[in-house]
Amino acid sequence: MSEIKRPVITKEQADALLGLYAEEWSKEHVLEYHVTREWTDRFSPLNDLDLITLAAALINGYEVEKTPEEKVREYYESHGGSPSAEERKAAIRETLYKLGIKIEGVNA
Repeated sequence: MSEIKRPVITKEQADALLGLYAEEWSKEHVLEYHVTREWTDRFSPLNDLDLITLAAALINGYEVEKTPEEKVREYYESHGGSPSAEERKAAIRETLYKLGIKIEGVNA
C-alpha cells in the first residue's frame, strides 16, 4: 500500500489554516467557503491553493515549505566535520558573505 503524501504549503498558508482551526471552522465549511468565496485578510494566502491541495491538506495534514534560509542551513549542516566538508562549509559562508546574507547556525 502506498504512503499518503502530504501536500507542501507555505508558512503563510499554514498560519491561515491554523487561524481557521482556532476559530473552529469545520473542514467541510473551509472547503465550501473556498469554492464559493474569496478569502480575505489573514486568510488570503489560501486563495493560492487549488481545491484538491486544500482538501488533501485538511484530510491528510500538510508540510510547511522550507524557507531559503532553512534549506541552506540544512545543506550546510549535512556536510559534517571532515576536512573536505569544512572546505565546503567555508565556501558556503563566503558565498553568503558576498551576498550579504546572514543565516543563524551558518554564518550568524
